[in-house]
Amino acid sequence: MHDINSIAFPLRYTTAGRGHRFVPLHSDAELTVDEILEKTEVGTKYGPLLKGSKKVPVILDAKGRTVSFPPVINAARTTVNTKTLGLFVDVTGTDKRVIEDVLSVIALTLQGAGFTLYSVRVSGAGNSTPLFRPRKMRLDAQLVNSTLGLDLKPTAIVNALRKSRLDAIAKGKIIECTIPRHRFDILGEMDLVEDAALGYGMDKLGPRLPTSSTLGMAHPIQVMLQSARGIMTGLGYTEILNSSLTSKRILYENTDRDPSKMISVSDSKSLEHTILRDSLLPGVIDSLAANIHHEYPQRLFEIGTVFGRGSPVSEQGSLCAASSHGSAGFTEIKSTLQSAARHILGGTCKTRPAPHDIFEEGHSAEVLVGGKVIGIAGELSGTVRERFRLREPVSAFEIKLPG
Repeated sequence: MHDINSIAFPLRYTTAGRGHRFVPLHSDAELTVDEILEKTEVGTKYGPLLKGSKKVPVILDAKGRTVSFPPVINAARTTVNTKTLGLFVDVTGTDKRVIEDVLSVIALTLQGAGFTLYSVRVSGAGNSTPLFRPRKMRLDAQLVNSTLGLDLKPTAIVNALRKSRLDAIAKGKIIECTIPRHRFDILGEMDLVEDAALGYGMDKLGPRLPTSSTLGMAHPIQVMLQSARGIMTGLGYTEILNSSLTSKRILYENTDRDPSKMISVSDSKSLEHTILRDSLLPGVIDSLAANIHHEYPQRLFEIGTVFGRGSPVSEQGSLCAASSHGSAGFTEIKSTLQSAARHILGGTCKTRPAPHDIFEEGHSAEVLVGGKVIGIAGELSGTVRERFRLREPVSAFEIKLPG
């Protein structure tokens, strides 16, 4: 947002080198683009967006003076103050539809505050902004009534929509709605149903018992999981809950596990949440690593979903437990495993010596029930402990749950 009287039109949206200089907002000194990115708070915040780029976007006026360095900071010379008589608003971005949505909201807010709006022509066909062209959407009156449990006539629904500031006309059982430009939150018919409900009055929508005579009950799988939680708690373990998304470092690099079947998330917003977990054990170990300053022994368990690569991605319930203290070993974790299996799986389990990347050689085993391998158990290897910076020995198991 700028003082329009400090700008000479037309404006140019172009690029400049990192040595380009101007006085940024809230500053009295002229700085280069690199200095702004390094020395100002807003520069360090948004600087990573321009990392590796030799050119940066700038908006210059007709006299070649800097108006803005998007998306980082405006120039000080266009600062709005108590003497400003007119505003110039620019919105920049990589998605034209989104920036037009944002501009429409800002423009209508200013109009509501008493400002007179003027459009700005941008080079290219049909690019005048802001655009207030409304759109049409059709709504079936039956959908409104079936969703809200009402029996309203189309004209009554029209009145309700108008109370929500939507223009509407009834054409038989179909209602034609005119959606203002700033209502980009309305994506489909159900959004119109919501506005109709608001206009009708939420306080008028009373609760009503369903016609079904059956009673709800917990799913058998949920009963089993709840029982498993009680059993592990009774064995002295504390439940934790980790995200299904984790990092490659935790899931594979720190544990020496094979990443060939890794399930990556595209366009993740966090470096620590890029991979769908295929095992609970690395996350439980990482939780122990986050609590090394607390008192020992530490015994943690997690019940959750692990994922397998495929089309579609497979899901499997899993139980993982880990014990960490000075004398933690295979015997202790096997005893816990057998107690848990007897109560949760309804039978005994056996262990068969087998190597595993995450466990110490000669101190690991496969877990079998009915001759089928359902998990692993063992003592954490010294290498893995060192990578997670664990101070005490750790023994752990992970098994598949039915269902």
